[in-house]
Amino acid sequence: MNTLTIQSPAKVNLYLRVLGRCVDGYHQLLTVFHRISLRDRLTLKRIKRPEIRLIVHHPALKHEKHNLIYVASRLLSQITSWKGGVEVELVKRVPVAAGLGGGSSNAAHFLLGMNRLFDLGLPLNTLVRLGTRLGADVPFFLNEVNQSLGAGRGSLVVPFPACSQLWFVLIAPPFGLSTRRVYEKLNAPRLTRISRFVTITSDFFQSREVGAISSGLMASVSFAVPRTGGCEGRRQGLPLLFPCRNDLFRASCALRPELRQIALLLDEFGVQHWLMTGSGPAMISIYSSEEEARRLARKIRNRKPGFRTFVCHTY
Repeated sequence: MNTLTIQSPAKVNLYLRVLGRCVDGYHQLLTVFHRISLRDRLTLKRIKRPEIRLIVHHPALKHEKHNLIYVASRLLSQITSWKGGVEVELVKRVPVAAGLGGGSSNAAHFLLGMNRLFDLGLPLNTLVRLGTRLGADVPFFLNEVNQSLGAGRGSLVVPFPACSQLWFVLIAPPFGLSTRRVYEKLNAPRLTRISRFVTITSDFFQSREVGAISSGLMASVSFAVPRTGGCEGRRQGLPLLFPCRNDLFRASCALRPELRQIALLLDEFGVQHWLMTGSGPAMISIYSSEEEARRLARKIRNRKPGFRTFVCHTY
């Protein structure tokens, strides 16, 4: 095999709780990752020269050495006998710096693709260790599952099944947000001891039973998460085991007040289930049917023609 083409799907965060800030400045999270059908495409091709040649069809990603794929290739060459010899063509469709994990997904699927194309024989746990060095979202994509619980900095993932296919309207404003700046704006408490919430979360991480994980998630969020703000899928009839929440929304709004205008617009349209994904600025609304999602998407496109609006679903 000389060429391999793989899809690189985006993710949304259906739940994102910031537990606190550690002494090293990083934040401890509890989140639910969910893969969606919006995706980029990677084509890997063997070449004779011992180099990585990166072709990116996106003006914002023209600096090759800053791309996570390039960083991933350097890590890969450090732990294997592979020293280059691949051309990578990346066709971008996922909005950049939008909270959708596009760069993390690209890096993860590059590693997965290289493992197959060059028969490197790397087990998943080795790839995950590499992925953790690349970014908090990368281990989720390496697991190739549609839904996972994430904890710590997001890099500890426990897959659990989605109840059914969900439909999303994804609204991407014509600006990006720096994840680092959003966290700098966040007024999170310093973690000096392990709280009851973290203890319970850790307990169900140790179980390999999907049912136990789902039950643990439901139990922990039911007592630890306030019932205010965002949307609660279970009460409103969506097939979710947890309330939708994103603790980064206020910090992102402080950097980009326009996000509140999107929220007001969604409220005006009577949207019940909406939240920001990741550190933003992309916003999502959640539906159980394609028809409902497409109806809202038409309204958004009419009112916000400068925004990119997508209708997508569980991958």
